[in-house]
Amino acid sequence: MLKPIHLSVGRINIDVIVKLDRFPQPDEPLSTDILEIQPGGAAVNYATAVNKLGHSVKILAKVGKDSLVIRPILEKLAETGVGLDYVEEVNAPQSMALILLRSDGKVSIVRKLGSSLLLSNEDVRKYFGMFDVIHFASVPPEIVIRDPSSKLISYDPGPNSGKLNSELDVDILYLNEKESNSVNINNLRKVNLIVIKMGEKGARVISQDKECEVEAYKVDHVIDTTGAGDVFDATFNYAYMEGYSLEESLRLAVTSSALKITKLGGTSSPTLSEILNALKSYTPSVYCK
Repeated sequence: MLKPIHLSVGRINIDVIVKLDRFPQPDEPLSTDILEIQPGGAAVNYATAVNKLGHSVKILAKVGKDSLVIRPILEKLAETGVGLDYVEEVNAPQSMALILLRSDGKVSIVRKLGSSLLLSNEDVRKYFGMFDVIHFASVPPEIVIRDPSSKLISYDPGPNSGKLNSELDVDILYLNEKESNSVNINNLRKVNLIVIKMGEKGARVISQDKECEVEAYKVDHVIDTTGAGDVFDATFNYAYMEGYSLEESLRLAVTSSALKITKLGGTSSPTLSEILNALKSYTPSVYCK
């Protein structure tokens, strides 16, 4: 049986990760033990996680051709097995993100959107009929479009959650808890599943006839929360396509995202075997009604 193929639609960022608990004063020297450049962006984090779980994946994105750093970033991604066939180089500034990492693992992110703003739903339409799963990662809702031949369409709007409207047509919508409080989910009649990620409180899924909530998978030490939500999305989509129940899909997803935050960088997601081994030591409870 052929493994499902995902298309991850969004941006390829250059992530500059700096551990910094406070900003230095003018002319104040300040040192850090973490200052790294890594591949980043929600679409990249999703794609890397899906690939590690065992599904095939390609990224649809645009990058700035004149960036000196983007070439080694793309090479690093390609080495992991993520497909870059649909990454287009354009004459525009490269999308970048400055990630300020605190000692407790929480982050603040400053973004320069650049070339990622040029993506449109016509770019997506070109590849209709080729993918089992299309995941839209932190793009505006006007880019989100349903491929009638795909088995699963999912969307995590990220900072675009305030732009959602009743015309949104996807199988799974991913929101974090803060985003869900500002969205009228009752108006989203064309969405089959709404998954709400609640961090230390776990996650919740709402369907037309069922609602389930899972507790968080606890870890001892948090290193970096960057990309945890993207890893959750990838794992839930993987489980959904593999035929897992809602309950098991939630367990796998919260465990996967918990393991991610014990490592540095948005692409440091776990393998399926690592998730299953973690579940042997602790199994998060799931309650459905």
